[in-house]
Amino acid sequence: MGKLERKKIQLVFFLQLMFLLSLTTPMVQGTNPYGNLDKMDEALETALQTADGVESSFEVIFQLNTPVTNEDINFMKNVGATYLDGAKLIHGGLIDASPDVIRKLSTWDRVEYLELNRELDFFYLPAEWGGDPTDPSTMMHETTHVVRATDAWHRAIIDVNGNVQFDIDNAFTEWDGDGTAIVDLDTGVDAGHPDFDYLEPWTGEKVIYSAKWNGVWTETRNSDTSSGHGTHVGGTIAGNGDASSGRRAGVAKGGQLVALGTGDGASIFAAEQGLEWTYEHSIPSQNPYHIRVVSNSWGTDGDYDPNGAIATITDMLTFDNGVAVIFAASNSGGSGGGGECSGDLRTNVYANTPSAISVAALTHDGTQVTSFSSRGCMTQQHTWPDVGAPGRDIWATAPRGTAIDASTRTQGDLYYMAISGTSMATPHVGGMAGVLLDIAPSLGVADYHREDHDEGDSLVGGDGTASYGQFDDWDTANYSRVHELELILELTARYEGMENSCEDGNDEDSCNDIPAECYRSATGECHDWRVGHGLTDVDAAMALARTLQLMRDQDGDGFVDHPEYTVWDAWAIYESMMVESSIPVNTDRVSHSWKGDWNHFNNGASGAVYYTEDSHYVWIPNGTTQLEARFVPTEFDLDTAQGGALQLEIDLGEDGSNDAQGSCSRVSDAWICDLDVESSHWNSWAHFDVTGQAFTFLGILNDPEFFESRIPYTVDVTLTLDLSQPVDISIEQRPDFYSDLDPAAPSDAYDSDYDGMLTFTRPVYDQQAVFALIMPKETMSEDSDDGFFSAFGNLFSNYFGTASFFFLFVLLSALGIGYMVRSSRIEQPKMLIPSSVDAELLED
Repeated sequence: MGKLERKKIQLVFFLQLMFLLSLTTPMVQGTNPYGNLDKMDEALETALQTADGVESSFEVIFQLNTPVTNEDINFMKNVGATYLDGAKLIHGGLIDASPDVIRKLSTWDRVEYLELNRELDFFYLPAEWGGDPTDPSTMMHETTHVVRATDAWHRAIIDVNGNVQFDIDNAFTEWDGDGTAIVDLDTGVDAGHPDFDYLEPWTGEKVIYSAKWNGVWTETRNSDTSSGHGTHVGGTIAGNGDASSGRRAGVAKGGQLVALGTGDGASIFAAEQGLEWTYEHSIPSQNPYHIRVVSNSWGTDGDYDPNGAIATITDMLTFDNGVAVIFAASNSGGSGGGGECSGDLRTNVYANTPSAISVAALTHDGTQVTSFSSRGCMTQQHTWPDVGAPGRDIWATAPRGTAIDASTRTQGDLYYMAISGTSMATPHVGGMAGVLLDIAPSLGVADYHREDHDEGDSLVGGDGTASYGQFDDWDTANYSRVHELELILELTARYEGMENSCEDGNDEDSCNDIPAECYRSATGECHDWRVGHGLTDVDAAMALARTLQLMRDQDGDGFVDHPEYTVWDAWAIYESMMVESSIPVNTDRVSHSWKGDWNHFNNGASGAVYYTEDSHYVWIPNGTTQLEARFVPTEFDLDTAQGGALQLEIDLGEDGSNDAQGSCSRVSDAWICDLDVESSHWNSWAHFDVTGQAFTFLGILNDPEFFESRIPYTVDVTLTLDLSQPVDISIEQRPDFYSDLDPAAPSDAYDSDYDGMLTFTRPVYDQQAVFALIMPKETMSEDSDDGFFSAFGNLFSNYFGTASFFFLFVLLSALGIGYMVRSSRIEQPKMLIPSSVDAELLED
């Protein structure tokens, strides 16, 4: 080869090298047409590749490697980007820019990550996706029973000293979430609905704050003005059921709710701002409303992206603030073994974040996975749902004047509607989380447990079959840790009978590929890509969570004294808390109370187009001789120019008659109904209903959606019992309702001779039983270098006399032995014999 030809070849290589270098040279105009793809999410990369012309632009969420400065904003503006908003917690914000500018910014050394600001999906199903929400048998079956929330509410509570806990009104104390706030980050909530009891910001009984995102968070009673999705979700989380006389109460029926509406056409950035709001209002020691949960029934399908804005702030909420972050698994169906493992992943990208809790949708009765619930990829465990909850035909609060409202009016109810989706399953778990964190506030990140993940080899497929994201540091990195709440829900979920149990309607899924012995997660429990660990169980989860709280706070002062205890320690003994007990009470009276909001649309099933069932039931036990009902309606309201007249109807024995007719008298603002109870009415349910008429002149000015006459009321029922024979009260719950009986103050005729004649036999949370099983846990010293000397010092501080004597004995013994050795060396001196040593001088 000639010299000239070699020079030509060298020139070609040099030019190719310069071209390659130009692609990686940051911020050089026109020299890097592709940008740095490692700093872009897949959606942005695809958008740039398909952009048509230089006129197009995209909203992009950016993250820098340190907090954003004015210099950074000016720099982005100078290269052609429009700065729209900031996101300080992720050192970023929102910009609008052309494809060329986005590519340039991706090569800027200040940029950590760029992602396309996409519109979010809200995971509920339109009517044409199946199911029959107008079937009364379905609508009347409350899913709070399915997840055993009602079992948890029904348990009496025994403290660590063996005493039954009572409220100030003598009722059994119950754990229902009162005292913990749950954020419903969704399309917002119409807090004008009677089930949300909204007054003013931070003063409401149920919804304590409601705001809508329009560049800033703007407080408003109705933050759900177009969709209606978030209003339904909020009712499942923590609605109080007032419009139905308590029938449609949410899982955390005593909890508080924060409603954040991401606005019309909600985007990733709006959701990120909602999570930032949640973070700022849940900082430990700066969290007066005890915000510990955020429920998210939105997202988009894809694999876990550790660099994304939502994943980043989800980790911050979990790891920094101990907030449980719940996400819907998505409604994309699938089989788990088809395209899901080769690029067509069906589960929600945000639900796949390890620190988040992913929720699958089960049928209304919780026995099968729904046809629409997204399956994870069977050869990648971190894409599997964590747990399941009912998501088919869920009956909860209905908005008005919204898209969903228009599609569900044919169901015949203006206050509640039945819709389906993983969006409807997720708030069940959101409510559970609120109840659990209320009684176990020490729950936080589980540094000792990580999300399941297939690295290289998969649990299902075997050697080398793991799909999607591979992370060499999964077992040591921070991002793979989970919330202790997730571990508790997984351990207590009910999986038996759910393997290969699928609702009809999904032709992609043969539903026959789970072996008899099941696949087991790191929890040791069954886990699969359809239902996660199975149907969540509020009752068992509460016992496990509370056991751990007792281990950590053994003196009950609210401070963690023993952080060394883990969920695994509590798991070994928690079942001892869940027992049945007979509780003697010294009274001859029992009671039941509730409240509601009467309106024209629950004025009895009279054949009207719209009707809301608001019947209430009270159990009549053996020995009942008298029923007294105190009914207090607020019939006049000057703010709305409202007036009305209501009456309470009582049907003993449910034979269709109004036994209260002629038995009620007006005393001040209350109606007092006094009924004799026959033995034929014992061991049956008494039916209560409120009827009447009302008018309002200014209602539409106060609330253009819920403008009709609405009269709030309370009912207190007291039963007097004949204790000439022992009476034991045990209530079997109705499947369509929740009701209970509590001890009440004794009647004037009560005599101490009757003490102990009345007992309640019921399930209890026996904290004394589990507290007695707590054993001290040995822990390793955090500073191993100080181990010996620290122990030596502790020995002297605890046993000074004995340790001093022992030390003196050892010292004298050592001196004696040293003297003997020295003497022997003097008597027999050693001769030092010189010897030559070979050495080599090493010069620098």
